[in-house]
Parts: sequence; C-alpha cells; structure tokens
Amino acid sequence: MVTGSEVGSLLNGKDALILFFGVYFTLLMNLIRKYRTFDLQLLFSEDNDKKSRFRRRFLVGFVVIDILPIMFFLVLYLIIPDRSGPFPIMGAAFASLSVLGFVKILHAIIATENYAQYYTPEEFQYVLGQWGRKNDTDNNFKAQIIPGICYLIVFPVLAYIIAHIPF
Repeated sequence: MVTGSEVGSLLNGKDALILFFGVYFTLLMNLIRKYRTFDLQLLFSEDNDKKSRFRRRFLVGFVVIDILPIMFFLVLYLIIPDRSGPFPIMGAAFASLSVLGFVKILHAIIATENYAQYYTPEEFQYVLGQWGRKNDTDNNFKAQIIPGICYLIVFPVLAYIIAHIPF
C-alpha cells in the first residue's frame, strides 16, 4: 500500500511539470476548436479559396499550437528543479499555465484585423461568435498578442521563483 508520504516522494518538480503541462496542453487543444485550425476535411473542398484559407490557418495553427509549445516545454523543463516538495510542484503548475499564451498568440495572428487571409467574412463572424465577442471593437492584434507574450514570460518567471524556494 502506498501512503501519502510515499506518493509525495515519487513526484518531483519535473514529473509534475510533465503532468501539468499535459493537462494544460489538452485544455489548449480544446480551446482552439473554435478557430477551426484543424478542420482537415477542408483539404478536400471544391472551393479553392476556402481550401487556401484553410491551408494558411492550418500552417499557422500547426506552428503556434503544436510546434512552439513543445519547444517551449524545454525551456520550462530547464527552469523547474528535479526535487520533491511543494514548491517545485507549485512552480511546475505555474509554468504549465504559460502554455495558454499560445491560444492568445494564435488568436492575434488569425482572428484579428488580418483575418481575411484565414477566413471569409462569414467564417470570421462564426469564429467571433464562438469566441463570444461578435463585433468586438477591442479585438485587435495588439490586444491579443501582448497578453499572449505576457503569459509566456510572467508564468515561467513566477514558476522559477516559486520552484526555487528552499524547503
């Protein structure tokens, strides 16, 4: 039988990072559904305009949502210590929150004022409706990219500070 103290000794900061990052990465995949970045059936669309917009959306989504977070994981993995205790585990949780910044970055690129490269006007209205902000005048590149980058900076810095508190 495994007791509480044995479980605590099995989980260190890096293990917790893998666990939390997986949970938040799964959440990230759910959050981007509204952007229709991975509607692969559109590759077989008869409408070439729709197909080319989808290809651009897919490429940006693949880089921003699949490639960059995995590469960013290495940065997070390097800042979280490989020791047990509450602070490395809390640091791992904070570090994992940073992955949500990639949703804001994706939104900034494909669902702001330059949307015409990625969506038809009708598709864009659908996306904004799914986002819950139809006709939002504050939906611009700057308003989305700055919080996204802040997620990628603030949470890892916070994680580093918390994870290295001696215990």
